[in-house]
Amino acid sequence: MTLPFTVDQAALFFLVFVRVVSILALVPIYGSQSIPPQLKVGFALILTALLFVPSTTAGITFGNEFSLPFFGLLVAKEVMVGVAVGYVASMLFTAVQFAGKLVDTEMGFGFVEQMDPTTNERVTVWGQMQVVLFTVIFLIMNGHYFLLLAVQKSFELIPLTGAHLPGGMVAMHLTTVTGAIFVVAVKFAAPIYVTLILSEVALGAVARTVPQMNIFFIGMPLKIATGLGTTILVLPMLLTLFRGTVEKLIQDIWRLLFLMA
Repeated sequence: MTLPFTVDQAALFFLVFVRVVSILALVPIYGSQSIPPQLKVGFALILTALLFVPSTTAGITFGNEFSLPFFGLLVAKEVMVGVAVGYVASMLFTAVQFAGKLVDTEMGFGFVEQMDPTTNERVTVWGQMQVVLFTVIFLIMNGHYFLLLAVQKSFELIPLTGAHLPGGMVAMHLTTVTGAIFVVAVKFAAPIYVTLILSEVALGAVARTVPQMNIFFIGMPLKIATGLGTTILVLPMLLTLFRGTVEKLIQDIWRLLFLMA
């Protein structure tokens, strides 16, 4: 019985699948742990079938060089490409969650943590709220379509089995993106955080002026009300900042793909 495909075609299809599933496992929305693994794998297979076109595998043959160790190295290379792209894409919501944790710590919500169903990690209440809010904004901005476009463009810019990973420029870019998490987080948290610090300074002055007043009893609800009120006021500014951060994320992903090409 003759198979409808060759061994080379099966190997190339698996390599495409490995890169696709590695990216989807880490990127926002698609990599959420609230999505069943079976659904993720099925979606990755469908996307792989759509991307497995002659232009993707043109000129790639194994011939007599095919062996399990050699194929294992190719699989590892595709996994590294997918992990690198997914890592850069996930940095945006990591920064948003970190900013929420900074605000929660100052607001008093830092004592209350819950389990995030998307990451299975303990997160603060407002940090999770910000992630949900900006996830909705990300969907409205068609960010999920861009993530799929990034998967498709990765095969155009980085030929299958042709990625250049050991380059120092790639490592430097990933380090820069990682460091930018803290900068973006501080930008998101700054308006609310500074307001809470000023309110705490004001409460300290009141405590020195009126020692009979129970500042702890008054201060906690006041800081919560101040934090929530400030958040509502600065939300349009945060949305503008988020839009600019998404544009920067797109540039970072394109730069990474060009560096690995």
